[in-house]
Amino acid sequence: MDILVESGATKSTGIGYEGTSIFFTYKTAGINATYTSKEAIHDIFCDLIVKNNIEASKIQNIRYYGAGCFNKIHAEKVKEVLHNLFPNANITVLSDLYAACHALCHQKKGWVGILGTGAASCFYDGEQIVKKVPSLGWLLGDEGSGIYLGKLFVKEYLSDNLENEITLDFEKTFSVSKPNVFEKVYQTPNPQTFFASLPVFLHKHIEKKQIKTLIENAFQEFFNQQIEYYSEFPHPWFFCGSIAYYFQDILVEVAKKNHLKIERIIQECAKDLL
Repeated sequence: MDILVESGATKSTGIGYEGTSIFFTYKTAGINATYTSKEAIHDIFCDLIVKNNIEASKIQNIRYYGAGCFNKIHAEKVKEVLHNLFPNANITVLSDLYAACHALCHQKKGWVGILGTGAASCFYDGEQIVKKVPSLGWLLGDEGSGIYLGKLFVKEYLSDNLENEITLDFEKTFSVSKPNVFEKVYQTPNPQTFFASLPVFLHKHIEKKQIKTLIENAFQEFFNQQIEYYSEFPHPWFFCGSIAYYFQDILVEVAKKNHLKIERIIQECAKDLL
């Protein structure tokens, strides 16, 4: 049996298969190789092994696509953990950007964007990534991502800029007040987790002009990061990720305003990679 893993910062999808037969599909915790420790990665894969009754020594091939793995040092970290757990497997570790390229484009040329918990983009020539837009992570970048949307919303909330109805529903839904939110942002070890939880709430209020404008602005900021490359590679866009998928009407609308064509949007890549 072979194993395919697609891992983002929030969740990982593991698929056990042989040829066209799928033996299991399993969701587990997310991995970003930039931040996630070896110990945590080890524990996540141990959970995958135990919950699916996998005989690790009999796994022949593992394809791992993950956030943070464009950096070779981080990719090696994941590969080392996998090699220790699956000693007889041929292991390939690639960036989540390659997962998006392979799942969305096949042999087509195009711009590929990931808009999920985080954000990333590149130009794919049908075989290789030939241009990768710099990704600065959740603190300094990730425009258009779930975390970025959460940050924009929290800023509006703390600045008293939201409609009263939205404010009251937010405080009720998350059992928070302004002091609680300040604490979550400035005194907890992983504030990005809180930010990333907010897009579901935003989707609930998507008909509110204030929320729609916030999302439009976030997607415009995403495209602003790519604008200097458009003339060099005038090709269509392909997107994956939960934010791109659930807010696709707004994403397509913003793309059109920038004279860009979006050819395809999917939520996850895993099954398209088999």
